[in-house]
Amino acid sequence: MLSLNAILIIILCLLVFISGVLAYIAFNRKAKEAEKPAPASEASSGFREMLADDIVKFSIVGLIFVSVVVLGVGIFGASNSDAVENSQYVFAALLPLFATWVGTVLAYYFSKQNFEAASKATESLVKLSGQKLRAVPIEEAMIPIDKIVGTVEAPNGDLKEVPIQKVAEAFEDKLPGGRPISRVVILTPGKACVGVLHRGLWSEMRAIDLPSNVTVNFKNDPKNKDKLEKVHDLASESRAPETFGAFITGYVAFARAGGTLADAKMHMENKDGCQDVIVTATGKSTEPVVGWVTNVEIGKALEA
Repeated sequence: MLSLNAILIIILCLLVFISGVLAYIAFNRKAKEAEKPAPASEASSGFREMLADDIVKFSIVGLIFVSVVVLGVGIFGASNSDAVENSQYVFAALLPLFATWVGTVLAYYFSKQNFEAASKATESLVKLSGQKLRAVPIEEAMIPIDKIVGTVEAPNGDLKEVPIQKVAEAFEDKLPGGRPISRVVILTPGKACVGVLHRGLWSEMRAIDLPSNVTVNFKNDPKNKDKLEKVHDLASESRAPETFGAFITGYVAFARAGGTLADAKMHMENKDGCQDVIVTATGKSTEPVVGWVTNVEIGKALEA
């Protein structure tokens, strides 16, 4: 009849044997790989592959050995309740360990495959999107200057001189489908673009806590004489510390006529937060507006 100590010694010897075999194989393979120099990335990848393979193999082998020992204790040491109980404790402790090793390896490789598949799909989608946009002339997708709904003139090209009443009036305009406009294009007398005011920013202007010595009338009232200069230099909470004036003028990109929608998208992406591209003859901001491309037109082209 095996004693409890003998059983524990057997289990310990088995674990030492398995660990020794695993270490021997790992170092042996590493030594062989060292004889054939390879790029660092390939060597690292090869070692990870080998380590994962060995962990799975020897986790299975170790689980089998421990199971055999536990069964042996159950058969030959049935009269020794302490031995049986202790062997079960050992088995219960080692089983989650082996399962965790194998589970970690499987999770790593399956997640790696999923990530690679998702990366390839995204890369293909980006390439397809670029090809699709390059096939669309910018003039075909843009809103021509004479079709833009919601424009306001800046006297002398100065944003600060824009009457607030005119902005409020422009935001009451409707698109051909009856929907209210979401942005107002501000132009110079020569039809160059000063900036684009989005409804969200307009709403923020109206809701901001003004300094105690400042009052602003945001109503569409012919008697309203206030100008954007009253809020031009106030900080925008959504874009702090940027001012409202900087927000209106600084988030507009420019593209030349004769290009493609891919060019417009590129100019838009070069400015964080930009959603508007103004098309001029050569792409200069001082030239008269030929058309207007928003993120909406680009989105429609991609969905087509």
